[in-house]
Amino acid sequence: MRLIGLLNGAQAKHGYLSQDTLRALAQEANVPLHRLQQLVSFYPSFRTTPPPRVELAVCRDMSCYLHGAEACSKKLQELASDAVEVREVSCIGRCDKAPMGMLNHEPIPLADFEQVKAWVKEPESVPHFDQPPPSGWKIDPYSTPEARYGAFRKLVGMSRAEGEAWALAELKSSGVRGMGGAGFPAGSKWALVKQEPRFPKFVICNADESEPGTFKDAKILADLPHLVLEGMILAAYTLGAETAIIYLRHEYEVERGRLQSAIDAAYASGLLGKNILGTGANLDITIFVSPGGYILGEETALLEALEDKRGEPRNKPPFPGTHGLHGQPTLINNVETFAHIPGILMNGGEWWKSQGKNGCAGLKFIAVSGHVEKPGVYEVPLGTTVRELIELAGGMKDGKKLLAFAPGGASSNFLPADKVDVKLDFAELTKTGSMLGSGALVVVTEGTDLLALATNVTKFFRNESCGKCVPCRVGSEKAVELLDAVLDGRAPRTALDVLPDLGETMALTSICGLGQVAVAPALSILKNFPNADRQ
Repeated sequence: MRLIGLLNGAQAKHGYLSQDTLRALAQEANVPLHRLQQLVSFYPSFRTTPPPRVELAVCRDMSCYLHGAEACSKKLQELASDAVEVREVSCIGRCDKAPMGMLNHEPIPLADFEQVKAWVKEPESVPHFDQPPPSGWKIDPYSTPEARYGAFRKLVGMSRAEGEAWALAELKSSGVRGMGGAGFPAGSKWALVKQEPRFPKFVICNADESEPGTFKDAKILADLPHLVLEGMILAAYTLGAETAIIYLRHEYEVERGRLQSAIDAAYASGLLGKNILGTGANLDITIFVSPGGYILGEETALLEALEDKRGEPRNKPPFPGTHGLHGQPTLINNVETFAHIPGILMNGGEWWKSQGKNGCAGLKFIAVSGHVEKPGVYEVPLGTTVRELIELAGGMKDGKKLLAFAPGGASSNFLPADKVDVKLDFAELTKTGSMLGSGALVVVTEGTDLLALATNVTKFFRNESCGKCVPCRVGSEKAVELLDAVLDGRAPRTALDVLPDLGETMALTSICGLGQVAVAPALSILKNFPNADRQ
């Protein structure tokens, strides 16, 4: 069993990891004690002291911040006692219900202080969080449960060589890109792993979405787990992999349950396990629960965690496609990317392209949060404008005017209201000075202190830096110090004149994307809103 799995299990049993427990686990796993201590000291979900009767975690990041999380957190500190721990945490992925927190690991809304107070008094009365019933989604090509996995049945109806060539050709012709943030063409990534002669090969689904404003994958996992699994099965069969892993963020307990049910059903139907559907191919899919941390959404940090190491990004090249898990060829795709594959193979790459509009190709799930009437996950044609998406989400909150928006989550540059007709598309948003990123539109109304919002976003990246590389570790801290000083009136606005140089240095020298974009959202506000501190 993996070391992180052992630690997760022991903490679930005892509530925390004492030194005696760690020594016993080290003996059981036949590893030095320091191997466990280096993991426990790195990952935020592990604790080494007994938990209080009530743990109240308060989200402090962008979407919750826009809904008063800062004042909410100060008020909730009144509930702290020897038996009640109140602490601020990074985004918990429930941005559509902001402000949100977790009480003894159960997601709860925080806006009603008296209600939260009652739950703290009687934590067993907290209602179990659940996802709303599944909606009808265009990407699901199956009208009935019995029809599911039709794309895979279609694939195995061909000879192995013919089927593999067909799947790769359709994927490439569709032009579908990775939906986790980087937007790398999925067909090219599959082809890279396919051409590697070494075995074993691995398939990994990155379900560790942890960026503020981003919660689309949670909805896909809850509503369409069969599509995610089929996408992974199609990939494994095409590439010759026999092991697949879903790397899932630890806050997604509801989604984990639905996903596990779908996995169990796939095994029962002969779609997983030995000799699947009589093809001679074998495949096992397991869920790995992340021990926490935004950095683990970075694919090489994720691999480090799967190898029972501290989740610090690797230097690249080599890339995971050639040297991934345990140094072997590894395909890593996002939840949404895998979910799109069955529809593409059932209907063809040209069908996929035809789903877009305004000259763009394909469909996209977008999480919408911030100052809109109906935050949530929306499936739209690529090419839909930001204005149209805001209208789908019920329009601006309380009828206020749009001030700014981040089209791709916390790491994307903020754009002003006069860019609201930009098309949601990888290339179009890049040309406009931002990016589609993690598929998360965060909407901001007039009257919002944008410099304070920029500081909040920069603090998120500072807090989530793994600390491996100096530019990110030191640079993000320096950026926060400067922004805080200007906000507090301890320094003039001109103190921020060094931020562009700092941001450029971090972008050029940081090992991974976190350090490369940590200051970019703040810089976009300084550029696009020169009077941001006076809004």
